[in-house]
Amino acid sequence: MEYSIMQQEDGKMITLMGLINEDSEMTFKDLFLELKDVKKVGFNFSQVKSINSLGVRAWVSFLRSIEEGRSLIFYECTPDVIMQINMIPSFLGKASVASFFVNYICEVCNKEEKKLIETSSLPSKTIPNAPKCESDECGMQTEELEDEYFVFLKR
Repeated sequence: MEYSIMQQEDGKMITLMGLINEDSEMTFKDLFLELKDVKKVGFNFSQVKSINSLGVRAWVSFLRSIEEGRSLIFYECTPDVIMQINMIPSFLGKASVASFFVNYICEVCNKEEKKLIETSSLPSKTIPNAPKCESDECGMQTEELEDEYFVFLKR
């Protein structure tokens, strides 16, 4: 796993890239030092390819080490990240999700669409409406089961 840091007016944005796995522990230790005096941290997950169980463990440990006294926000969470948040609440910790991707499919047209959803655009504890398909005769649906995928929005 690699990361890049962008200084922002009120904190730092960390873009995580690659695989979050057993090798990520050292990277998180380096990142911990980079965030020593930062009060607001955003994490962009759009370039995370996958997360395995040892990566989850390393991430949760890292998150716990930086949570206190900081505002943490997750951006562009991939479906893999959302599934981890839903299965393991400590993956999110005290952070909030600002935006996330949803994969939509239309089984009739065989069309796929990946859509970025801004959490602030949704009424509290509701799930986003599926986009309309190009044809009026069919409709898109989430690739994942809605009841399982959107659990984090209902907490």
